[in-house]
Amino acid sequence: MAIDHLLEQLLDRIRHDPDLRRQLAQLLFGRELAQLADQLAQLASLVRSLAESTQQGFQLLAERSSLVERELATLRRVVGELAEQQRATTAQIAALTERMERVEGQIAALTERMERVEGQIAALTERMERVEQQQTATTEQIRQLTERMERVEQQQAATTAQIQLLAAQVSELVEMTRRHEDSIGQLRGWYLESKARDRAPAVFGPWLERVRLAPVDEIRRRVLPVLGKEGLRRILAADVIVSGRADDLPNAPTVWLVVEVSAVVDPSDVARALERAALLRQVTENVIPVVWGPQLTEEARYLAEEQALVVVRDGALEGWEAALQRWVATG
Repeated sequence: MAIDHLLEQLLDRIRHDPDLRRQLAQLLFGRELAQLADQLAQLASLVRSLAESTQQGFQLLAERSSLVERELATLRRVVGELAEQQRATTAQIAALTERMERVEGQIAALTERMERVEGQIAALTERMERVEQQQTATTEQIRQLTERMERVEQQQAATTAQIQLLAAQVSELVEMTRRHEDSIGQLRGWYLESKARDRAPAVFGPWLERVRLAPVDEIRRRVLPVLGKEGLRRILAADVIVSGRADDLPNAPTVWLVVEVSAVVDPSDVARALERAALLRQVTENVIPVVWGPQLTEEARYLAEEQALVVVRDGALEGWEAALQRWVATG
């Protein structure tokens, strides 16, 4: 038991005393082999330092760009494999040292295993060189990607400015088009009103005798005493007011036509013709509402038929007989 205790103390001292271990290795294996063990320990320390530097390099590279995440993941796996191999190599070296301390007869096997370790270290060194080359290539790729991103951002800024300029030009063009359409609509309205005034005698001539445009003074003389200026203004807002004698009717009564002109006659035109004819009917009888235009909506057509309006399209009259029966006194 005392021998076992002494042996245990001796082994514990050997484990914790590097100089004693070195001296014992020199006695057991010779100076060259002991130096080789020291070199392996130094090489293991160097490999650990190199692995730590490589790990720090990968972490810094991961912070610089998310665009190379896959490549960094690959590099992390490679470093993990290297670290695993390093841990395995360290464990092998520790086991080899322990076996060298315990068993003298295993020197041949230890030598062979050390050769394998040297091969692994050489392979590890070569692999680390490839990792460093990959890291250099990755850094260059990051630099190139950064330059490309800067160029893309500049192009995007220029494109955004061009789009904003184009949007402003389009808005201006839309506004100009709207103004032109309004102007064209006004011109067309004026043209249709002027045409209606010029064509009224010819259009209503077959049905009325002495067709004429009602003079403003005459309308003013009739309307102003009854409806006042506001009533006169609303009646004179009619596009055309025509008068003539219905010589086909008994006593050939004078008929007044209140005409609303529009490129597309809609229900609002029908309503205005009815309203202004009703105002004029308060100062004189036999007032017929008329709508005049090249086109007529279906709703306006229905209202015109229902309210007995005369419709003028392309110089032709529709609803004349019904309008006479509705609005002209024949007694």
